[in-house]
Amino acid sequence: MRVRRAELGDLAQIVQIEELCFPEETAFPPGMFAYLIRHSVALVACDDGKVVGFVMGYASGSGGAVYTLDVHPLFRRRGVGSRLILALEETLRGQGARAIRLEAALEKPETLELYRKAGYRERELVRHYYGRGKHAVRMWKNLK
Repeated sequence: MRVRRAELGDLAQIVQIEELCFPEETAFPPGMFAYLIRHSVALVACDDGKVVGFVMGYASGSGGAVYTLDVHPLFRRRGVGSRLILALEETLRGQGARAIRLEAALEKPETLELYRKAGYRERELVRHYYGRGKHAVRMWKNLK
């Protein structure tokens, strides 16, 4: 498995993975992904040339944020998400970030566990983040 910068040619595979990971009402639209590929730190994990996961985020001053992290369901529990988040952290650290934040759905305990293992800690509840009654937790990690 290889992690590299996302390209516009990856857009169809990214959108397909997003549709597998999120319901239509909370999934990012293709246009948003095209924008993020061009204007954020967008990384993909590839297995035999096929995109199996992606992460997108940004740095602003000494802070950074994760927009989204998705792993194809058939490739979960293989370290793909961990490799992607570490690669993003390394890139954002290089851009000056000393801390990174993200929001994760409370209804997805496996996602929360991934972020906890990566060193993120819960700071606050964000009500209705993913729609009515679908809450998230905001998590932070200080980079050394």
